[in-house]
Amino acid sequence: MKKLLVSEQEIKEICARIGKEITDKFIGDENPPIIIGVLKGAAPFMMDLIKEIKCFVELDFVQYSSYQRTKSTGVVVMKKDISTDIKGRNVIIVEDIVDTGKTFAKMVEYLHTYEPLHIYTCTLLDKKARREVEFECDFVGKEIPNYFVYGYGLDYLEYFRNTKEIYYIDDEKIIIDELNNKKEWNY
Repeated sequence: MKKLLVSEQEIKEICARIGKEITDKFIGDENPPIIIGVLKGAAPFMMDLIKEIKCFVELDFVQYSSYQRTKSTGVVVMKKDISTDIKGRNVIIVEDIVDTGKTFAKMVEYLHTYEPLHIYTCTLLDKKARREVEFECDFVGKEIPNYFVYGYGLDYLEYFRNTKEIYYIDDEKIIIDELNNKKEWNY
């Protein structure tokens, strides 16, 4: 059975809190941050987050993948690189969820090759129970237990990204049944 993990209201509160933290850090800075969203999952969070940031920002996107269905393959693959010159710039990477930390650590390591001034990391959800590499985010929305989560950008086989809230399930079969029925779902 699906269960609500993060409500629409809580997501709004997280975006407001992190937006204020970023604003406080960079307002008046002559080197405004470039916010790099990790496609596809972080897109809804990033779009809501930037509305809460009250200083200049630039935007870009990257795309990495390490998942097959609900399991991490352990192999991180870059599908889209940045298109903005970040040399000497402050960068904030925005992700939907950090679990093993492998993908985020690899992204940070790779983006350092472009010689930014500083790289900050931001995640909506932090699943520390699954961490395999030492990695701490600078801006964290919410720490969660080791659940399979979906909704609000987080997908299952590319579905469910368009929900306003985040859910978790105990059994993958539940979500498969929902997809097999492909009827209107109540989210």
